[in-house]
Amino acid sequence: MKVNEFIVVEGRDDTERVQRAVTCDTIETNGSAIDQGILDVIRQAQETRGVIVLTDPDFPGDKIRTTIREAVPGVKHAFIDRERAKNKRGKIGVEHASLEDIREALMHVSTPLSEAHETIS
Repeated sequence: MKVNEFIVVEGRDDTERVQRAVTCDTIETNGSAIDQGILDVIRQAQETRGVIVLTDPDFPGDKIRTTIREAVPGVKHAFIDRERAKNKRGKIGVEHASLEDIREALMHVSTPLSEAHETIS
């Protein structure tokens, strides 16, 4: 599955997991304290190809979603159920979700990738 939009995730482990599930470009927030530079990148991504926010189903993930939603109108949101994003020790995160659950979450909000797509720099 190829996704046209940029997918916003929290960190490197999330990027690795999401890119195992789908072909896509990601933007990492590097935690819940999103700086203006990251918001500017997300805004530019929204203007070029669109953005899907896929953060952990926990308080920091919700905080990131809210920050992005307020700063960048029109972004899409994909969700993974909290129970499906847990590892055996109870840690919650996108990086613990199955590849199928990630695909399922993105399938409902993504646009299929066309042959030519824009990049941001």
